[in-house]
Amino acid sequence: MKKFMFVLFALLVAPLASAAPEFKEGVEYKVVQDTASSKPVVTEFFSYVCPHCYSFQPLMNKLEQRVPDLMLKKVPVSFLGREMGPVLQRAYGAAVLLKVDDQLTPVIFDRIHRQKKMPSDLADIKAVFIANGVAEKDFDGVINSFALNGMVAQYDKLTERFEVHGTPTIVVKDKYELNMSEIGSEERFYQVVEYLLSVD
Repeated sequence: MKKFMFVLFALLVAPLASAAPEFKEGVEYKVVQDTASSKPVVTEFFSYVCPHCYSFQPLMNKLEQRVPDLMLKKVPVSFLGREMGPVLQRAYGAAVLLKVDDQLTPVIFDRIHRQKKMPSDLADIKAVFIANGVAEKDFDGVINSFALNGMVAQYDKLTERFEVHGTPTIVVKDKYELNMSEIGSEERFYQVVEYLLSVD
């Protein structure tokens, strides 16, 4: 009887064991901070000029659908795009302040990567905002505002804090940075993120 119970237990546990993720520090992810956030936060460091960031956006959208309570933070970096890097970083912050970031981020990505129309200055950025329903006075009111200057300073602080040198960089719970080259597939990306959201 004891032998039967042991075999039954082994059969029940085996599927769970095989289903358990085998993600390892130093392989799929690395620890970049000692303390994890208590909140289910995923931070994406990105640039509008980065083609990988452009192709990565559908994955981030699906991730939000898979994890309903997920807090997704997007941090634009300024070190890509030469002189337009800081301008595009400021453009994202302005879109956030104007509450049109969900609308304008796909538009700017599409303009740069599909239409091959790289903005050349702030006037080009302003034209994109206006063409997508933002009033000129509203854009002018935020683009050099104290609030936006503070956001840009915070973006740069986070980029430095997590030693971000390339994009996209994904940090989970302010502690774990994904090694994208080791993850290998879209489904595995979701699995790694969901696993790291479940640990401290």
